[in-house]
Amino acid sequence: MLPKMTILSAQGAASFSPAQLADLSGVACLTTHQVLHRLSNNELISLCSDAEILGITRRATINIDDDLLSGLPRLKGLAIYASGYDWVDMKALERRGITLAILPDYSTRTVAEHTLGMILTMSRRLHLSDRVSREELPPHISLRGRELAGKTLGIIGMGRIGKAIACIANAFSMKVVYHDRKDIKSDSGTAASFDEILSSADVVVLACSCERSAPPIINNSALGVMKSGAYLINPVRQALVDNEAVLQAIKDKRLAGYAVDDRVFTSEQLASLDHGRILQTGHTAWYSNEAIARGTQCWVDNLVALAQGRPINLVA
Repeated sequence: MLPKMTILSAQGAASFSPAQLADLSGVACLTTHQVLHRLSNNELISLCSDAEILGITRRATINIDDDLLSGLPRLKGLAIYASGYDWVDMKALERRGITLAILPDYSTRTVAEHTLGMILTMSRRLHLSDRVSREELPPHISLRGRELAGKTLGIIGMGRIGKAIACIANAFSMKVVYHDRKDIKSDSGTAASFDEILSSADVVVLACSCERSAPPIINNSALGVMKSGAYLINPVRQALVDNEAVLQAIKDKRLAGYAVDDRVFTSEQLASLDHGRILQTGHTAWYSNEAIARGTQCWVDNLVALAQGRPINLVA
């Protein structure tokens, strides 16, 4: 008997090509649901209570935790449409013998390119240039930018995304230094300590993972070490940064600006700063045609593998 598989996605069955649906239906009794907003645990359980294999996107839930999993007693395999899994309670999965499959590499290039876009936007003040040209801001707003060539780019985390960012930065003739807690090595830059990077880099990019419930790595202490006038770029996880500390560092003119791929600051908070000091890109760093195509196919491959008991892109 085929296992029961439930998939929650923004377009339901329309998220997949006919060939992909055929692959999924060939290994499981397939049910798809269109989910356009985050569900409560009770809502999610009502859709998936009999699922043995569950495919889910970040849109559908804030956390996959013990409370949710207790309502999914038949679940054996979980395939998330995401690279990061800090929102998944791994210990709860382990206790229940549930295997997790992620998408480790589908958006690497897209996120790296988005990161360079964030850096260029801040350094060349592109977001302000557009608003001034449309007369949304007064003409006296300074649009003077900075060149990237010769500047030091510090990367915190030298995994897939960090290495891809370093390669692109090299093409801009930036000096790349990096720190990785797992001591990953790269020929695209020079290894340094965390504090050395903070104190020397003109641009600091966060490309590291975020441990579940871990405190921010960029806090008042770290901001105090950062080179005066540097930019902080965060394309990965807003939880890595103490937002209130960043606001104060910008107000004190110690930090030139902060770009984050999320929506974390209110209009009132932004109004208290000089124009253009914060850039928010609303969790779109992963969002490209190519990444979606790669991610969907990898997601299908993972779901098929889980249904068949084969390990593909699985997290132990």
